[in-house]
Amino acid sequence: MKFLCLIGDGMADFPLPERGGRTPLQLASTPAMDTLASEGLCGLYWPIPDDLPPGSDIGNLSLFGYNPHETFTGRAPLEAANQGIALGPGDVAFRCNLVTLQDGVMKSFTSDHISSEEAAELIRALDSACPRACAFHPGVSYRHLAVIPGSEVKPDDLVETACTPPHDISDQAYEPHLPTGPAGAYLRDLMEWSRPILAAHPVNAARIAAGQLPATSIWLWGQGRAPRMATYRDRFGITGAVISAVDLVKGIGVCAGLDVIKVPGATGYIDTNYEGKVEAALHALDAVDFVYVHVEAPDECAHEGIIDKKIQAIEDFDRRVVAPCLEAARSHADWRVLVAPDHVTALGSRTHAGGPVPFVLWGCGVASNGLSQYDEASAAAGGLVVNPGHLLVPGMLGPGRLDAHTFKKP
Repeated sequence: MKFLCLIGDGMADFPLPERGGRTPLQLASTPAMDTLASEGLCGLYWPIPDDLPPGSDIGNLSLFGYNPHETFTGRAPLEAANQGIALGPGDVAFRCNLVTLQDGVMKSFTSDHISSEEAAELIRALDSACPRACAFHPGVSYRHLAVIPGSEVKPDDLVETACTPPHDISDQAYEPHLPTGPAGAYLRDLMEWSRPILAAHPVNAARIAAGQLPATSIWLWGQGRAPRMATYRDRFGITGAVISAVDLVKGIGVCAGLDVIKVPGATGYIDTNYEGKVEAALHALDAVDFVYVHVEAPDECAHEGIIDKKIQAIEDFDRRVVAPCLEAARSHADWRVLVAPDHVTALGSRTHAGGPVPFVLWGCGVASNGLSQYDEASAAAGGLVVNPGHLLVPGMLGPGRLDAHTFKKP
């Protein structure tokens, strides 16, 4: 069989009082996902265990079929794996956002969605100027990495320091959320050190002249040591590939032994190359057994707090990713398709939240439970709940017929 996972990052949400108590998934026009729900097995899934923080790292590990309690060491080490950055036993990797801090507030955790080319210049300038042993590595748009060796700071101190994701504090005072704990002072000093270097850089001068927000500081978070994960070949006996604009998701794929397919124009935002991702996924299924397609846009739009933009991102995902994949899957009797978000991204708080998300499984041997729409309320009405600790993908990859009993714990 062939397996296709289509992940709309952060699509799930809570009812919006200003829109009649409906969620963005209910407000959006999603005929392809509704078709999957009517023909497939639809329910609720907890990708984030209750005792772990909600985020794309935990959520995507769960959707890939890994138990986060066993495999999660931090977000940044997964991103480092995708970039080919080998972490030594004493190294700790940090996610390093380029952010805009203004008037004491986290004005933009994306530096106004700075381009990868501009950001790379800034990160290289920081790396060459840094008087400490840490190294800076450019990534995509505002998402970068810093690696701090154990010779600089005790690794345990770095890991145990409390760091707040910058997307959790949009338009809030940032000072109460600066790193605290055993290495808090070191990280705060490093973040403060970055500010005059970024302020003097020509890239920021050009951005200000163009009416764009400058990148005023780095923000360090998501730290951890190198992860250890069994590959898909070892766990399931299958080959696979991952398609995403986001280093985190691609890094999980690297650790899982999957091929990482680069798609030109994949931005991690609403302007991403949807068609290129679909084309790459369908082509990959000619050669491998499993493909994981991740679309970041709904999550980013929810972080911005713009309802209509999140609805647009969901509709684009449905029309430009799910619909053509469903059309292709109908020609193959041995395909299974999974559609799901990795977590809730709440427009109200503009950040991630725990709780259940709707999922739908469709295809070979999948028994329908007769729902008519794909959204949170419809999935809840179906009565199928996959609780934390029980993983979707291993069940999806199993042989034979899939029904509600497949995902119920004994």
